[in-house]
Amino acid sequence: MKKYSEDFAIMGLKALKRASNKAKENAKESNLKIPVWRNGKIEYISPESSTEQADALDRQSALLPGGK
Repeated sequence: MKKYSEDFAIMGLKALKRASNKAKENAKESNLKIPVWRNGKIEYISPESSTEQADALDRQSALLPGGK
């Protein structure tokens, strides 16, 4: 039997990914840059470019049931 905490963790990761995608869409529509933490400081990148943070979440979410 699965632990409830594992189910909530998976739900939380999925919610974070949806929120991240929505923020990226909003930034693109509003022509704004996205702040990311790199090399000990905040850098601003365009929404079209891929981030290491998003890529890491994508690898994790691929392991989740349903892949999303």
